Amino acid sequence: MRRQEILAAAIKVFGKKGFAATCVGDVADAAKIAKGTVYLYFESKEEIYATAVQLAVAQLQEVAAERIRLVSGVRERLAVAIAVRMEFWHEQLNLYRLLLTVGREARHKRQTNEVLRSGHGHFLRILEEGAAAGELEPRDFDTVAWAILDMIRGCNERRMDHLTERTPQQDAETITAFALQQLGLSKESPGRR
Repeated sequence: MRRQEILAAAIKVFGKKGFAATCVGDVADAAKIAKGTVYLYFESKEEIYATAVQLAVAQLQEVAAERIRLVSGVRERLAVAIAVRMEFWHEQLNLYRLLLTVGREARHKRQTNEVLRSGHGHFLRILEEGAAAGELEPRDFDTVAWAILDMIRGCNERRMDHLTERTPQQDAETITAFALQQLGLSKESPGRR
């Protein structure tokens, strides 16, 4: 429980002050604990950051898997996977901001790339399973999965920077419609069922 409290406090402080300007003492103050207590759980603020990212990705994967189990077919599974990611990162805005800034630093790049590959892999599996079930024509799903992930990232960044007033749900619907069109499954085209 204490570990979770430290992580939650750290994400808030990192989001407000920035990673570089935050020290472990700031995290301790935000968690209302002694600085030494933080060191019982984490060796450094870098470890706090890395753990927060790992925890968030695990939560995202759990939520996505749970919601995807409730639907069938590539259309519905893709729509749910996109919506879950849009909603999740909107709710985790401070951590998302850290991924965009701290996560691009050389020392954190590997972990950020793992997060990206995980998201890509999730979409790739949905598309490949859709092809295996005969719902999609086989094609270069690798590129399509990256494109979906990139659209999600772009929409989230625009929202974070206040460049749009669209909701995560609106963006999820647009991305899903675009992806389905590219896959030949749009409502306007006959597509395969």
